[in-house]
Amino acid sequence: MAKNTREYFLMHKDIRVCLMEVSDDGSIRNVRRNKNQEEHFPLGGQMNDMKFHEWWSDRAIPRTRHGAKNALQRLGYISTASALVNNLALSLTDCYWIMPRDEDLSWDQVSLFTNDFVDSFGELTLNEAYEVDLRGRTRFNCATSQGELQKKWCIADDGRRYMVKGNYGDSYQQSLNELFATKLHEQQGFDNYTVYEPVLLSVENGNEGLGCMCYDYCSEDIESISAWELLQTVKLRQNESFYYPFKQVCLSLGISNDEFDRFIDYQIMTDFLLSNTDRHMNNIAILRNPDTLEVLGFAPIFDSGNSMFYDIPFELLSGVKIKEIKTHSFIEGECRLLQYVHDRNLVDINKALADFSIYEKDIVERHIRIEKLKELYEKKLALFCDFQRGRDIWKYER
Repeated sequence: MAKNTREYFLMHKDIRVCLMEVSDDGSIRNVRRNKNQEEHFPLGGQMNDMKFHEWWSDRAIPRTRHGAKNALQRLGYISTASALVNNLALSLTDCYWIMPRDEDLSWDQVSLFTNDFVDSFGELTLNEAYEVDLRGRTRFNCATSQGELQKKWCIADDGRRYMVKGNYGDSYQQSLNELFATKLHEQQGFDNYTVYEPVLLSVENGNEGLGCMCYDYCSEDIESISAWELLQTVKLRQNESFYYPFKQVCLSLGISNDEFDRFIDYQIMTDFLLSNTDRHMNNIAILRNPDTLEVLGFAPIFDSGNSMFYDIPFELLSGVKIKEIKTHSFIEGECRLLQYVHDRNLVDINKALADFSIYEKDIVERHIRIEKLKELYEKKLALFCDFQRGRDIWKYER
């Protein structure tokens, strides 16, 4: 074995699912699966070893996350993958972790759902001036969460875990978009969405900024599996829409056809109204009981911050062609996504009227955008009304 390589068990709670060699830089090799616990092996890695290596790599914080380079330097890690190993690959979205072969640890000792922790890495991505306590208030740092946006995990006074998210640049619009989306779902009376609330953040130079927070919908008894991981269990054809393979996997796992259609129909239509361009396959998930492996349904709708034209400069907003918006989802064309909808009336257009005063919480320089956002949203509502009247608007994109 290489000098800087150590053997670890990949654990699912207290079940040993494989033994593997992990190097200091986080790379793995020589994976030996526990044939008696195959059903507990990560779904995304079950097809072959290459898929498992991808599952493991995806577990680390993305290197492209804003503030990650500073956080790595301050904490003394060579990469986000090495941070993953130091953290024992613990997460607040599932019950997988790694245990050194020569140590005797249990899930009760390491679980982030029940043990205290300090997410120093996340704090440093939000605030470069954060004073790191290198003595460590706990043995394990929380170091696995996806996405490029700065975020950190915290523990509320009542013990609940919650995530705080920041924004790109100086604007607060991504956080405000989460609040805007929350209000839309509330008005619709939909029963499966993540509630986001505003929160003040300490940012660069000791200033305060506006972010958002949401409580963890996972726990000791509920874990999340992304749509992207589920898609790794089937063979995909080149340039194939992800919609039908994803539906195939969900139905095979016990989600009913009606449940699938209702959730995905609603999500596609509300994402359309919000102009959410980031519903990629890591922003859709199902929930599972980690003990029985029973699939419990879809995870609440989450991560709607990259919406409402947040990244388009003010001077270009008037030129937005709402029938030609491109998105990261099952397919690229936003209008064409509507072709997958079965129940066009699932979203009540009369309960989609929005209060744009929320955007007054953004920095003053961004207030000039509000009237333009209203105009674009009203155009979206009009186009959506055409869709609900039976017009296949994706046939008239140009």
